[in-house]
Amino acid sequence: MMNQVFAVLVDTSHLPKAQSGSLDPILNAIFVFMGALALLMVVIGGFRYAISGGDSEKVANSKRMITYSIVGLVVIALAAVIVNYIIGII
Repeated sequence: MMNQVFAVLVDTSHLPKAQSGSLDPILNAIFVFMGALALLMVVIGGFRYAISGGDSEKVANSKRMITYSIVGLVVIALAAVIVNYIIGII
């Protein structure tokens, strides 16, 4: 019963179908580039942490940089999963 109601509410037959594989390589390249950039920022943050010399402000900035970069990696991974799932449905 609920599946029938949902099928009526989300009828996608009138929407244009995406060409098979038209966006996949482009989006995957973007996700790989952004992931590599976030990973590079983690490495730079770790390097800055290592050379901070015990300065509390530099340590805090480095930790913040590492934390935000890891959060960025998680967001990028989730975005890739969601986009690939949506493209798989269409």
